Amino acid sequence: MNSTLKIIISSKKNLFAKYGKNFAKIEKHLTDLVNSDLKRNLSTSIIYIDDEKSISRYGIKSIKNITRRNCKKIVDKIYNTLNPAYLVIFGSQDIIPFMEIINPADDDDSIVPSDLPYACDSPYGSDIKSFIGPSRVVGRIPDIPGKVDLNYLSTVFATIINFKQLNEEKFLEYFAVSTDSWKISTHKSLVNIFGNANKLKISPPSNSGYTLDNLKPLTHFYNCHGSPADANFYGQKDNNYPIAQYSGDLVGKITKGTIVAAECCYGAELYDPEFNDQQDLGIALTYLYNKAISFLGSSTIAYGPSTGQGLADLITQYFIKHVIAGASSGRALLEARQEFLKKSGPHLDPYELKTLAQFYLLGDPSIAPVKEAIMEGGADSVENRRLKLFSKGLDLKSSIMPSKRIEKSESKSAKKYSNEIKDIFKLVNFSGKEKQSEYVVSTKGRKISALAKSMSGNEQISFRTFIKDTEVITNKIKSVDVLVLKQSGNKLLGWRLYHRK
Repeated sequence: MNSTLKIIISSKKNLFAKYGKNFAKIEKHLTDLVNSDLKRNLSTSIIYIDDEKSISRYGIKSIKNITRRNCKKIVDKIYNTLNPAYLVIFGSQDIIPFMEIINPADDDDSIVPSDLPYACDSPYGSDIKSFIGPSRVVGRIPDIPGKVDLNYLSTVFATIINFKQLNEEKFLEYFAVSTDSWKISTHKSLVNIFGNANKLKISPPSNSGYTLDNLKPLTHFYNCHGSPADANFYGQKDNNYPIAQYSGDLVGKITKGTIVAAECCYGAELYDPEFNDQQDLGIALTYLYNKAISFLGSSTIAYGPSTGQGLADLITQYFIKHVIAGASSGRALLEARQEFLKKSGPHLDPYELKTLAQFYLLGDPSIAPVKEAIMEGGADSVENRRLKLFSKGLDLKSSIMPSKRIEKSESKSAKKYSNEIKDIFKLVNFSGKEKQSEYVVSTKGRKISALAKSMSGNEQISFRTFIKDTEVITNKIKSVDVLVLKQSGNKLLGWRLYHRK
């Protein structure tokens, strides 16, 4: 049987600058991973993208400076030359940078740190519209930003190298925490994933300090609040925001091989512990330090409905479902992104676009936690699955229509609202006087524009957002509600109400 190609990329210069005399220990961890991958029928190569000796054997020139543009360009060259089934980025953003996507939504984030562009075959850029056709399996094994911790790296690599697949039923046992305010939405997510929501913990009254037995299940799911450089997730009921999970309360309590998905704002943010008041690690890195195998979360402010399903709800539950079905964690994320686009499209509002950009995978993307069931009717090779996923990515790139914000001077929005829209304002407790933005979808040259014109007399499809930005509830959490109206001309096509996580 032919082996499957996996590429690990990193920066030799940045690793050496950070770890100095301990760089040899880093290389040994990477070499041990390469050797262990052989047992999983993976042919793994380590490429230092800024080291000529390391990369020239593949007919690719090294880069002199580790910049976002250079990193994206060389990843594309690696794919065009070697076509790996898995791409692993080793190191946090101080080793290999995240791409920076200009935030398509109207909130406090100016940019969205993202690994999505690495998973797309479009050239370097910062506009999300270039990255709506993900087709590559990519994940990041992070070290700790700004800090040298060899024990952390030893644990993370040992967890990957010694990982053993388990049967599906082991991952159908779960630990889940939701704010009281989002419990209806979380209940739906859990039923969609596990078929029940019996183990859901609501915060409040449930708070951090869960027991070893509470945290024993192999699948963990969070729908809570988060904030930047913060080691806590927060619950909510009215104006009460207790600590739902604290990273320090996870230490020594996580079952080896746990998978995690977090909807929270900044749920997977990688930050230097020096930026935290108590110098605590964030929850994502704490999970990995305690032998979790995969963590999916957001780099920035995330959104979702309180009672329905959308945005962060969808991409996190799709990820968990695909992992439980037997996919590698990297393939599960790619399939989740593609499924999210298919479900949300063809027209994407700015918050859907941000959701696509902000969720990334921490962990080795080649690890498949669940033993895939053997089907009597046949099976696909890794390579055949990649062909199918690449084709789906191309289809999405040609069919998805992202929205783009227009300046007020370009907006021709009517100042008066229809009775239908006034009824929506009343239903969701908006006045129509909130901060507004308008986004248009380019449908020029597409058949759908003619259909839109036949319905409304206007071929243009647009989104109008109304943002109710209330006071800061705590010194870290802000309550924000966003009403999104979808229109063609003056005809209302639909609406959504999102809440900041």
